[in-house]
Amino acid sequence: MRIRNTLQLLAVAAATGACRDAGARTTLSEPETVSAATTVGAAPMFAVSPTGKRAVAWVSAPGGGTDGRLYVSTDGAPSELRDSLGPIEPHGEAPPKMAYGPDGTLYALYAVGKVVPGRRFPMSSLRLAKSADDGRTWTTPVTIASDSAFGTRNFHALHVGGDGSLYVAWLESNQGKSKTFLTRSTDAGTTWTPPALADTNQSCPCCRTAIATARDGTLYLAWRTVFPGNVREVVVARSEDHGATWAQPVRVHADNWVFDGCPHAGPSMQVDLAGTVHIAWWTGKQGSAGVFYARSTDRGATFAEPIALGAAEFSAPAHVQLALGSDRTVVAVWDDGTVKTPKVVMRVSHDNGVSFGPAALVSAEGRAATFPVLALAGKDLTIAWSEQSRSEHDHEMAMAPNMKDPKVVKGLSRVGESAVRIRSGRLQ
Repeated sequence: MRIRNTLQLLAVAAATGACRDAGARTTLSEPETVSAATTVGAAPMFAVSPTGKRAVAWVSAPGGGTDGRLYVSTDGAPSELRDSLGPIEPHGEAPPKMAYGPDGTLYALYAVGKVVPGRRFPMSSLRLAKSADDGRTWTTPVTIASDSAFGTRNFHALHVGGDGSLYVAWLESNQGKSKTFLTRSTDAGTTWTPPALADTNQSCPCCRTAIATARDGTLYLAWRTVFPGNVREVVVARSEDHGATWAQPVRVHADNWVFDGCPHAGPSMQVDLAGTVHIAWWTGKQGSAGVFYARSTDRGATFAEPIALGAAEFSAPAHVQLALGSDRTVVAVWDDGTVKTPKVVMRVSHDNGVSFGPAALVSAEGRAATFPVLALAGKDLTIAWSEQSRSEHDHEMAMAPNMKDPKVVKGLSRVGESAVRIRSGRLQ
């Protein structure tokens, strides 16, 4: 009862704090529509170069349809990346991922979808392209982690280590059971190691993965796993050999959430210069549902008691993202699922995650804002999200197929009438 009451008080405090525009120590610009050049847009993503240059990407399609193309902009008009293999998926939980290498090369990893008659879900392929000029031009995309073009690889993560190694993680289904895999490239994506299985247990089949490396090269991988009894929890595994083998995954917190399905809400993870592992996630456990944060100071062996960033009795799936800044700053943004119309909120810690300030509203009231991402370079902060009207959001939710019905077939994802909105500012 004490835990529930505490969570309810925190939820009230978060809702009160969210009335502030940007918090006492943060100043943000007015929202802009970064996808205006393509009319509509979804699945935003950022990358920050070693020199602090910011690249923002999103997926758009003619008429808001399924023919997805990736658009990337650093300054000025965006460039278009189309894949000859098929349309790029505008999936908010599995968006295109971007990362800069130490030499300034920009990498883009994304899923291409394909409808196959007789299959309930589209097949997918993970594709990687790279750019030497901040996304203005791209190399020919290549397929990652498979000899065949299409399979069931999705809900991916891309990370560049301090030594320039590329890491890609994903979920892959085999005989109806999803597992988490990772591969590594040490030659800028030309060749890759054989995919390594992170854990023999079943993974939640449609929650994004997350990768991070420590300064000493230790590799961390986070995902949502399925424990006996359909208990769905976030775990973190550690590798000392660049992902070839993995230690036993550690449960971040015993949420004890039982759910016969997949929430489409995976974790976000970062590692700071001191080796502290920071992780945030969403749980749907009734009575303590919402977004939580925890950290580990012993290389992922144990995690401290979580902080409820935004929780209540009930919560729709929320999608949280973390970023680490200078002076022990931790920033968390997410789309609040404790309210009927989701909105993007932010909380900032100035003591390395020991405590967080009040929630600040980032998106506009009365609009449906989902799948936020953020970029942090020093104290310069940028937040982007997908946004649509409340009526459009409600219509999409009402028309969403019930995939628990074995007769229902899912098609390719549509961009719809959403737009990518963005705000920039500076942490004080």
